[in-house]
Amino acid sequence: MTEKKNSLKNKVIGGLAWKFAERFSNQLVSFVVSVLLARLLTPNEYGLIALMNVFILIANVLVVGGLNTSLIQKKNADDLDFSTVFYCTLILSIIVYALIFIMAPFMAKYYSMPELTLLMRIFSLSLFILSYHSIQNAYVSRHMMFKCNFYATFVGALISGIVGIIMAYAGYGVWALVVQCLLSNILNAVVLSVIVDWRPKLMFSWNRAKDLIGYGSKILGSSLVNTIYKEIRQLLIGLYYAPVDLALYNRGSQLPNIVTTNLDNSLRSVLFPAMANCNDDIGKVKQMLRKSIMNTSYITYFVLTLMAVASEPLIRVLLTDKWIGCVPYMQILCVSYMLMTVSITNIQALKAIGKSGEVLKLELFKKPIFLIVVLASLPFGVKVIAYTSIINALYALWANMGPTAKYLSYSRKEQMRDLIPGFILAGVMALITWPIVLLPFDSLIIMGLQGLVALITYVSISIFFKVEAYMYCKNIIVSLSGRFLKKK
Repeated sequence: MTEKKNSLKNKVIGGLAWKFAERFSNQLVSFVVSVLLARLLTPNEYGLIALMNVFILIANVLVVGGLNTSLIQKKNADDLDFSTVFYCTLILSIIVYALIFIMAPFMAKYYSMPELTLLMRIFSLSLFILSYHSIQNAYVSRHMMFKCNFYATFVGALISGIVGIIMAYAGYGVWALVVQCLLSNILNAVVLSVIVDWRPKLMFSWNRAKDLIGYGSKILGSSLVNTIYKEIRQLLIGLYYAPVDLALYNRGSQLPNIVTTNLDNSLRSVLFPAMANCNDDIGKVKQMLRKSIMNTSYITYFVLTLMAVASEPLIRVLLTDKWIGCVPYMQILCVSYMLMTVSITNIQALKAIGKSGEVLKLELFKKPIFLIVVLASLPFGVKVIAYTSIINALYALWANMGPTAKYLSYSRKEQMRDLIPGFILAGVMALITWPIVLLPFDSLIIMGLQGLVALITYVSISIFFKVEAYMYCKNIIVSLSGRFLKKK
């Protein structure tokens, strides 16, 4: 039993290491590319691609939904299950693409952007690639082969990024972004096809499809509601305000969104299958959830707080002064995303123990209230719309803790007790670090000083008070370093 426990622990730690490496390398390359493209393209062009991306994200949820998640959650998924889900997602991608193809001219007319028709029709071709790639990811996650994902995403991000930059320099404008996104998805799928054994087979089972769709449809419903809500601000800003306003909001959300998206993907890809493997032992799932909440909040609070206090010099250095208008949005959304990290982890635990219906109920319970708050803020400007994200994140945090307390005996009081050290650390760090921005130095020097002071403050307080999350993260880093040196 101890050997099995250690094996699962090693798989989780190793999986998290590879998953974070994959997400970090992918986002690092993508971020460098986006910075270079932001310097070459106008906010207006970025506003156009941001608007398109909202529709593609929603379409992608419809295609992939919860079907790939059902493959991970099922105890003994075999080739018949994987092939069945593949053909289901392929059919869905054809239907959704046809709808987008037909609706593209109407969307272009509605938003008074004639070029949107062709851009949407080309950009949405990625749905076919993603329908296949989602099954590959399910296979990789189920077998915890995260090293494969690392290679695939790195190659895709690097090559597509180079092509996108060359096209931007050549004057292709928004098409540089479209080609970059499409090529990245294609390369990810191609590389995984080379290094992963799974291929779709000519087999299909209606009975298997019904069972998998029964679980996956609930995840699809909650994911769809969540995605539509998550993107509703950008849809409304694009509708009621200028493309430049949408571009500034989008750029302001990009960096904090990278942190929480990487966290979400890593938790979903590694902790979800790990929890699903022991979902008959509620005590073990609770223990994994508690450690996850403590450690992820400890890391993300540091990163997002530093990002908020250093946002002005950061934007000046990376994107130049033409993007300085996105600073307030970045600061507001950093606070919002800090609260969202805990909500994400609670939802993953509920999915892992098979409570997909509970997840759907949560989303249907929360989102009408969220929508009312956002719509009420619409006449008061984009900044007020951004502030509603904090209000809604607080409410979501409270709501998502409820089912976890019920099914895992992990109460709201316990969760808050585990989160308090991170909140206090982040607050003290912000108070000490923020005044540095007032110094009469170059933006790059100020940014460097803020980063150094923030790190020293955070680690020093953690050591002094023996913060549990710090000790755990330190032990993981030492363990991984030992493994690496041993291999050397």
